[in-house]
Amino acid sequence: MNVATADPATQLRELGIALLRGTFPRDSLTRLKEAATRCFEAIATKESLPEHYRFNRFSNSVLLTALMDFGCGGPGELVAPLSTPGLAPLFSEAMGCEWNCNMEQSWVRRKLAHPQSWHQDGALGARFPPQPGPLIPMTRLLTCWIPLNSCGIDSPGLEFVRGPQAALLHFTELHDEALRQRFPPHEFWAPALELGDGLVFLNSILHRTYARPEMRRHRLSVEYRIFPA
Repeated sequence: MNVATADPATQLRELGIALLRGTFPRDSLTRLKEAATRCFEAIATKESLPEHYRFNRFSNSVLLTALMDFGCGGPGELVAPLSTPGLAPLFSEAMGCEWNCNMEQSWVRRKLAHPQSWHQDGALGARFPPQPGPLIPMTRLLTCWIPLNSCGIDSPGLEFVRGPQAALLHFTELHDEALRQRFPPHEFWAPALELGDGLVFLNSILHRTYARPEMRRHRLSVEYRIFPA
């Protein structure tokens, strides 16, 4: 299937990922990008940050709400991309119920170093034993991921294993070598994205930061987490 042209609902049902080309309004994303740039510039010069930013040094991320201190007018501006026509029914169909965006689990990230390794967002809140054992319940959620600049060529993007998974994989099963033995090469996919593009993917989808040594530009992105209402 050509994931760039199939309708988003079909992509989500069959591949677990919907690629949305030129869907999100650039003016909203540009305002978020400007605020995020100021935010991470401030982070680089400060030894301590407000606790409510929940800054993660390893993933270089803060809660999206931190941008209200850097020029975003308020919650409405933070979630403006979610008002894109067609997005709400896509979320409702994928979730099978009414939904809301949890701002305590929605992030803005700046990426170049320290790429995130393979994981599933449905592992949020899960507690894994040291070794694989009984299946662990998957947290119900949907991720809407939007880059604030072009990515996947000269700045890091995302890489996926296409196709919904039946369960959470144990962290011992998430090494890149093990996954490439487990899944055929054509299931691995790292799309190049432009400003205005975005991705929506299911909680079971395996993904990681797509980073290559030749990449020299930082990538800014926002990540909205959608939960049952």
